Amino acid sequence: MLENETKEESFAELLEANPQTRDRKFAPGETVSGKVIKISKDTVFVDLGGKSEGIADAQEFLKEDQPLKEGDWISMRVASVRDGILLTKGIKAQGEDALEILRDARENLIPVDGRVLAVKKGGFEIDFSGTHAFCPLSQIDIPFCERPEEHVGAKYPFRIVEIKEKGRNIVVSRRVLLEEEREKRLRETLAKLYPGLECEGRVTKLTNFGAFVDLGGVEGMVHVSEISRKRIGHPSEILKPGQEVRVKVVKIGTDQETSPKISLSMKTLEPDPWEKGVGFEEGEIIRGRISRLTDFGAFVEVAAGVDGLVHISEIGYERISHPSKVLHEGDWVDVLVLGIDSKAHRISLSIKEAAIKKRIPEEGIPEEIRLEVGQVLRGIVEEIKPYGLFVRLPELKPKTRGLLPVEELKESERADIKRKFTKGTEIRVEIVSIDEKGRLLLSQRTIEERRDREDYEKFLGKGSGKGLGTLGDLFKDLKLG
Repeated sequence: MLENETKEESFAELLEANPQTRDRKFAPGETVSGKVIKISKDTVFVDLGGKSEGIADAQEFLKEDQPLKEGDWISMRVASVRDGILLTKGIKAQGEDALEILRDARENLIPVDGRVLAVKKGGFEIDFSGTHAFCPLSQIDIPFCERPEEHVGAKYPFRIVEIKEKGRNIVVSRRVLLEEEREKRLRETLAKLYPGLECEGRVTKLTNFGAFVDLGGVEGMVHVSEISRKRIGHPSEILKPGQEVRVKVVKIGTDQETSPKISLSMKTLEPDPWEKGVGFEEGEIIRGRISRLTDFGAFVEVAAGVDGLVHISEIGYERISHPSKVLHEGDWVDVLVLGIDSKAHRISLSIKEAAIKKRIPEEGIPEEIRLEVGQVLRGIVEEIKPYGLFVRLPELKPKTRGLLPVEELKESERADIKRKFTKGTEIRVEIVSIDEKGRLLLSQRTIEERRDREDYEKFLGKGSGKGLGTLGDLFKDLKLG
């Protein structure tokens, strides 16, 4: 017994003699964590780091579910720093010294355990083992208390705020302890955060411009544009309050009030659609939603996080001053994929080409039409010039077109071609030549001449075994009046 007392005294002397321990700033009421380095009959010694040790009453651990042992990590509050760093789990005000205990707790900012006894006007009646106190409604929790009755019967730690009239008027607060704990967790969380960190969080609130996410004592915001690669109008399309999400820290800053401002992203953790493939090829007709209109065209979302451009010239055959004249953001449209540049992450699209392709009947058209002289194809008038028509050939590769000179038009349509043709007019043409640069010369005249020749041959009866005969044969049965 004497040996243990001697050892405890020696440890206490060492603790008092160590200047680093004495100078270490610990505040009464502060929550600290440390490792149990020694347990005696009456005292528990805790290593608080930085050569600082705290002392706690062993009686506080007698009712623990698991017996305390050396090497355990524990969290306690600083009760006093007058004679070393004294630690406690919390104070219970009871017995004849209850009022003095409460005064000491108030002076040293130590929480006292109490029970919510009843709801009173403007707050709650709190019982500290026979000593009663008042907690204002605004001080029972951080958010506004809408249902006070839900707190009745609950046991909480409280901060003693005021003791007046010899203990007959005691005011306490639970909120201040919750705010201190939140501030501590905020500092601990901020110390671990850095741009590029991936972590888990919980959605706390949704707004028109984004979602707030709790990262463990501190909130960050995921802007609506950073929630998903898929374009969305409101965060509620994907998220809901209370949902667990994985986010990436983009930026950490402060606003004018020096509170942490943390920018987060969810979409950067999604796979890049360009790496896994966009899911379609050039020449395909796909459906997409118009995400943005500009002076030069319309951007269409064709896959999650992937937009393609419909140039203003590819919207329709009629000239328009702005895409908004015929299109609106949010509209769904069919587009033909004109080109895919995977390196530059660019896709060119055409609304008018898709419309043409859809008008071409599927039946009777070969799977692949070769580009060769003699092919008779469906054409769409694209430009009208004094010397002829530029005709797009949608049955061939996208943007393939040829020139139909005036002299190659049907004879009945050669005069005043601007009046007889409009952009988008469908006609049938024949490829009559392809030069060394791949330019196509088209003709309607050859088709008309071939049709006339075929009609003439049918009239002559070729292929049926019957000829026209002589003039006498034609009139032999003719009877004159």
